[in-house]
Amino acid sequence: MARLSFPAVLGRRQRLLTGILGIGVGFGGPFLLSVAMVATSGDPSLLMLPLPFLGALWLMQGLAPQAYTLEADGIRLERRWRSRLLPYTAILGHDRAPRTLGGIGAIGLNGLFGSHGWRWNPRTGWHYLAIANTSELVWLRTTAGLVVISPSRPEEFIARLRARLSALSPRSTAARAPAARGPASAARAEESDT
Repeated sequence: MARLSFPAVLGRRQRLLTGILGIGVGFGGPFLLSVAMVATSGDPSLLMLPLPFLGALWLMQGLAPQAYTLEADGIRLERRWRSRLLPYTAILGHDRAPRTLGGIGAIGLNGLFGSHGWRWNPRTGWHYLAIANTSELVWLRTTAGLVVISPSRPEEFIARLRARLSALSPRSTAARAPAARGPASAARAEESDT
């Protein structure tokens, strides 16, 4: 099976958050402050003030979702660092029904470069976000709970995923089902059970 990749494109809200808050306030503010402090004190070492903020932005973008790739074994949640594979055998279902996401007990990052990490809310329960926008969501029901992704072209993604799951379905059910028994082996199995 060929690898098919669907990019995680930032939505309008996430682009504004990233551009204005992340880069503008998170880096531009400390940079302008450091320039003003150098101008008043004459100490050029103060130009290093924005470096921790720049490092934090670099870390956030490295952990943000970049793409969702349909591979032979599963869906790869692509990030610059630490991509994860969600095996097809762990996927129980998928849909695009609107649900509430995010909530209390958020572990992970919200807003800049998308949202990722575990969340909980009373309506949806525990769910794992790996999204770059909030308008093109695909909900995957897995053995570990809900996983929410936001591939570009979500309808095509679901169609391709459905095809891969249906191609996998006969093999996985055959592998999980016990071997077919003839009359003689069935009788021996009954004898060994007693």
